[in-house]
Amino acid sequence: MNRLRPGWVDAHLHLADPRIDDPGALVEQAEAQGIHSFLQGGVGPEDWQRQRELAQRHHGILPAFGLHPYWVSDHTADECESALDQLARELPHALALGETGLDFRPHICKDSEARQIACFEAQLEMARVGAKPVILHLVQAVDEAERVLDLFGAGVRGLVHAFTGSAPQAEAWLKRDLHLSVGGPVCRPDLTRLHQAVKIIPMDRLLLETDSPDQPPPGVVAGHNTPSSLLLVADKVAEIKGLSRAQVLDKSRENLEKLLYANQSANHSANQSTNP
Repeated sequence: MNRLRPGWVDAHLHLADPRIDDPGALVEQAEAQGIHSFLQGGVGPEDWQRQRELAQRHHGILPAFGLHPYWVSDHTADECESALDQLARELPHALALGETGLDFRPHICKDSEARQIACFEAQLEMARVGAKPVILHLVQAVDEAERVLDLFGAGVRGLVHAFTGSAPQAEAWLKRDLHLSVGGPVCRPDLTRLHQAVKIIPMDRLLLETDSPDQPPPGVVAGHNTPSSLLLVADKVAEIKGLSRAQVLDKSRENLEKLLYANQSANHSANQSTNP
């Protein structure tokens, strides 16, 4: 399994997205700018296979497998159950479980609330048993997501990807021991509530992402966002935090490394203590 390489890291993106014609070119472009590791966001079984193929070609690809709320809403309960069984078998080959979560926007949800909740609960339990951090997609379902996390998320660590909420919302996730990952929207001058939230997020709980090819910063065409825009995200966060670009990117890398490998280190230590 690929690991973080020296250099900066994009904490969430979709290089296996079929809309991207040449992901290798985007990787090379990002590497030329110092970005060498790319934590993927899983969508469904087809996406997991594309991730595996991409990781074989590029050592900086960090696989993450999960059932995205989009995928869940487009599939039946039986199909979701079968995919959950497959996820349980394949999760050991990923660094994280996700994306998972809830998205109750009407055009996404399509009356799939109960199915999304059931899959979310199952994946949290799977992450706990497998000692994998989770990548959370939480949109217009904050109250229900908090309830599910409080019931099923004990001992589970992870990140809320594409965080665009307010300072009180940030505090609610921080209280649940989650990291917050911000991307292109932070560069928008009108998102002042997000800027205020970034101010209060501790640096050791903050991550930077692009969500490529989506969620571009201003000036980038929707659907054509690239990992290289991570530098624009870092510049804005650095401005808000009163730090340098390098300080922000270095800390994001450090945070993600701890999040991805803390459980592995703990398990390794435990095995050593029981096998002198």
